Amino acid sequence: MSGEPSPILLTRPGCHLCDEVRGPLAALAALRGLHLAERSVESDPQSEARFGKRIPILLWDGMVIAEGRFSPQTAIEEVLARAARRTIR
Repeated sequence: MSGEPSPILLTRPGCHLCDEVRGPLAALAALRGLHLAERSVESDPQSEARFGKRIPILLWDGMVIAEGRFSPQTAIEEVLARAARRTIR
């Protein structure tokens, strides 16, 4: 998936939902050849203003793929599907 955007997990320190999804999401991403980046919404004022407490959020290519309680498997599958559609164009 070289040249494709990386999925980004937006988190916040102390977020229990972030803690729950982080490990499984990273493992699934790695199995599919993706690097999962992680960023705290507190490190970016624009992300903080846009997403506030709606975390965790999985972004890919600037688009929200999943947020709050979500299935890591479904989220990674959606990233791969969008990447495939982008490659076809």
